[in-house]
Amino acid sequence: MEKQIPEQARDMGISEDRVISEVMLKETVDTEFTTTEDVAEMAVLFAGFPSNALTGQSVVVSHGWHME
Repeated sequence: MEKQIPEQARDMGISEDRVISEVMLKETVDTEFTTTEDVAEMAVLFAGFPSNALTGQSVVVSHGWHME
């Protein structure tokens, strides 16, 4: 991703800050990138979930963003 930001800025003729805010984070709820810590916290939460009811479900840790 670190290489994508300057490449997209160059290709689109906009600043790197605009690529981040208007392209990469545009569809998120809180305009934040998902971190490894976000994913780890969800893994810990579900690893300790005392139920067999959740088997095979997907959890999207994405700050509300999704790919189409």
